[in-house]
Amino acid sequence: MAIGGDNYRDPVLQGTRVLELAEIWAAPFCATLLGDLGAEVIKVESLQRIARGTINPRRPSPGYPEGDPGERPWNRQAAFNGVNRSKLGITLDLTSARGAESFAQLANLSDVIVCNYAYGVLDSFGFDYDSLRRIRPDLIVVMMPGYGNTGPYRRYRSMGMTLDAVSGHSSLRGYPDSDLSHISLVHHPDAVAAATAVFAICAALLYRARTGRGQLIDMAQSEAFMPHLGEVFLEYQMMGRTRERLGNRHPAMAPHGCYPCRGADKWVTLAVRNEREWRAFCGVIEAPALADDPRFSTLGSRLRNQDRLDALVAEWTSPRDRHEVTRLLQARGVPAGPVLDCCGDTFDDPHLNERGYFQVISHPDAGIYPLSGPIWKLSDEPEPAPMPAPCLGEHNGYVLGEVLGLSDDTLQQLEREHVIGSVPLEGADMGGVRRAARSR
Repeated sequence: MAIGGDNYRDPVLQGTRVLELAEIWAAPFCATLLGDLGAEVIKVESLQRIARGTINPRRPSPGYPEGDPGERPWNRQAAFNGVNRSKLGITLDLTSARGAESFAQLANLSDVIVCNYAYGVLDSFGFDYDSLRRIRPDLIVVMMPGYGNTGPYRRYRSMGMTLDAVSGHSSLRGYPDSDLSHISLVHHPDAVAAATAVFAICAALLYRARTGRGQLIDMAQSEAFMPHLGEVFLEYQMMGRTRERLGNRHPAMAPHGCYPCRGADKWVTLAVRNEREWRAFCGVIEAPALADDPRFSTLGSRLRNQDRLDALVAEWTSPRDRHEVTRLLQARGVPAGPVLDCCGDTFDDPHLNERGYFQVISHPDAGIYPLSGPIWKLSDEPEPAPMPAPCLGEHNGYVLGEVLGLSDDTLQQLEREHVIGSVPLEGADMGGVRRAARSR
């Protein structure tokens, strides 16, 4: 089943099959990016546990089209649909013998398995790396729990904000006059882990093409994020000093921040990186004498007098439109950008629209809506056609029937036994039906 139809003419990863056993963002987005490159991605879920929101959400409820969860809310949730494009979707109960058998058959026909389940979960299904390698010796398996597959933290559960904390990033965010209980929610480590895993998988595919050998990629999401803080670690090693929280300020740029503009809650960001840009900035705001003012004439003096400098910048930006400020500063080579509302301003942004970033797709349950598109454009490959996230079990017939060759009678029997299906079991949204039963 070719995703995207005729719009795919020999994409980079054409002929590569990826099995995804994953939840939330990190590994699902990794598999989405592989799908954008032309891989056939098969997302494996179950009726016994879902990561598509609650089964019976209240009405109205945020995160659904027009706030309406509909009759099948698990197929309409924005958080799921936003990061799971370009995939086929099947359901399998891997705790059952027949479900495990079907998964093993799929593994034998696949090139890559991507999993971000907690450490040991895949092993509990009987699919540790050694077992998978016996099924297909050249299989590439990515296991990417929060803290990796070795070490004292390997059994710890994780989410984006806990990974942010363990990496040290949380201690750097926020403002110096507020404690860490006021920092915002962040999922940055998830996105970083996804892109890092794509790189590792492409490298492993290249290695396999050269040697014929597969391998296990052991990736800790927390470690994937820590290189983004490299300068902070190096600064501490060289100077014995821990970086303080700076809010929107920068240790080596001034002015650098987010400033109010005309209108309710309208803002612009700007960064002055050097003396040339400082003089250009002073010219834009029509205050050339400010460039030689002893309080601001050097980077050191600007850093020492940032409160006064920020007040002067805000005084200039406040009566002006944020887009006007951006155009004026960019015309003189000073980095600046309007703060766009998410998502109204972003959807209407002329630059994103001209580049075709948002792609309008039609989802059988969620309707027609713009979807974030691929994050790269390859010159020798047409852009992939929009492909909506799969409904739960949507492609059971194709993958299990046509690819594996199971008969219609067998598929119907598997559905009666809840090995496959398209409607989650009661309790599946509470960590799994077995866990929910134990809690009762």
